[in-house]
Amino acid sequence: MKVAIVLNCGATVARKIKADKVVCCDGGYKYCPVEPDIILGDFDSLELTEDCEAEIVRHDPHKNASDGELAVYYAKEALCADEIVFYGVLGGRYDHTLCNFATMKLAKNLGMSVKAEEDGLDIYFAQGCLELPTQKGEMVSILPYGGNAIVNCSDNLEYPLDDLLLTASDSRGLSNVSLGGKVKIDVKYGGALVFRYFGKVL
Repeated sequence: MKVAIVLNCGATVARKIKADKVVCCDGGYKYCPVEPDIILGDFDSLELTEDCEAEIVRHDPHKNASDGELAVYYAKEALCADEIVFYGVLGGRYDHTLCNFATMKLAKNLGMSVKAEEDGLDIYFAQGCLELPTQKGEMVSILPYGGNAIVNCSDNLEYPLDDLLLTASDSRGLSNVSLGGKVKIDVKYGGALVFRYFGKVL
C-alpha cells in the first residue's frame, strides 16, 4: 500500500500525487491538488466545509506529536502502508522542516520505504541499499541524519564515497554529481538523507 502524506507547507503541491491513499495533515488540505481520502489532525489550521467528503481523523490539540507523525502511525497501523511519499516536507517554518525530516526517519524505522517529492527534487531517507534513476550531471547530496553514517558504496557518482564515514559535523556528502544512469548508494551504518535534484544544478 502506497500512501501519500500531504503536509501543511504553506504552498500548493507542485508535483503530481500518485498513491493508493492520500492523507492530508490538517492545513495541508488547502494545498493538496487532489481530493484526499483522509484528513487528519487537531484542526488548528483548517476549518472544514460541508462539502468535504474525506474521512476525518481528529486529534486533541493538546498532543505530544505533530500531525505528520500521527499520519505516519495512521498509515502504518490503519492503512497497512509499506511505502510513504511525503509532499510539503520543505517550505513553511524551518523548525517544521527539521521535524519533517525526523518524521521521514520515523517512517523508515517503522519498516516503510520513504520518499519526499518536492518541486525540482526528490528526498529519500536511506538505511541500507538505495537505487535511484538519474540523468548525467544531476546533483546528489548524501547527508547523515540522526548521527554518523557509513556509506559502503556510491556507484555512478563523480566523487566516490565507498566505505566512507560521514559525520554529523562535516559536509563531505554535499553536492555530488551523477555520472548518469542508476545511482546505487548503500548506507551500511546509520541513516542518511539523499537529495536528488532534477536537471543540472549550478
